[in-house]
Amino acid sequence: MNTQNLLTSPPDALGALYFLPGQYLFKRIEGEKEIAKALSSQQIARAFREYRVDTGWITRKVLRYREEPEGNYILSYESAGMRTIFVETGDGEVKEITIPLPTLILFGRRNEFYLWAAKGKNVSLKTKVCVAPLPNIGGNASGKICFGSNEVPETRVETLDKVWNLIFNTPFNGDHSTQKCQSEPKDVRRLLIFLAKKNVKRFPNQELLEINATIEDLWRQAVGKN
Repeated sequence: MNTQNLLTSPPDALGALYFLPGQYLFKRIEGEKEIAKALSSQQIARAFREYRVDTGWITRKVLRYREEPEGNYILSYESAGMRTIFVETGDGEVKEITIPLPTLILFGRRNEFYLWAAKGKNVSLKTKVCVAPLPNIGGNASGKICFGSNEVPETRVETLDKVWNLIFNTPFNGDHSTQKCQSEPKDVRRLLIFLAKKNVKRFPNQELLEINATIEDLWRQAVGKN
C-alpha cells in the first residue's frame, strides 16, 4: 500500500485536520501553498461548537431537529391512540386510567418542552395545532409543560424517549387544568376520567380547542428560521 497517496489531500480540499500524539495539526490549503498550525483539544471543541446542524423536515417521530451552540431544538409527535396515564383526583388519590388521546406534538428548546395536539393522525409542517387536552400544560395556548420536581433532560434526539416517558408516567394534577377542552372547561381531568369510564376508544376531536397556527408557524416563531 502506498501511504503517500493516503496522506495526499483531495484536489478540492480547503484544509485538513491531523490527529497527532498529544495534539492536533490543522493544515490550510491556499492554492499551491499550505499553512500548518498546531491546535489544542479545547480549540478544536470550540471550532466544532460553532457549526449548526439542521435536519430539515423529517417524518414520523422526529419531525425536525436543529443543533446550535446556544442550545438544540426538536419537534416530535405521537400518533393518536390509547394511552395509560396517571391522574390525581381532587382528594389527592392517583388513578391509573387508560384513555384515547389525540395526536400529540412535542417541541423542545434547550431544556424546555411544549406540548400541543392535532386532529389527524398524519402530521406535517402544515398541520394545524390545538391545545393539548391535559393538565400541567401552560395556559393561554402556550403549551409549556410543567414537569414539577422531575429532572428534565437537555433537548437531544437521544433524550426524546425520556421526555415522552416523563409526560405519560408523571401523575397529572389540577395545575393548568382549565380551558383544555370544550365540555369541561373548568377541569379537563373530568373529561379524561369520563373517557376511561365509558371505555371510549377514540378521542373526540370536537373536544379540542384550535389554535390559529400550524406546526411550521410554531417552529418559525421559536427558532426564528424556516
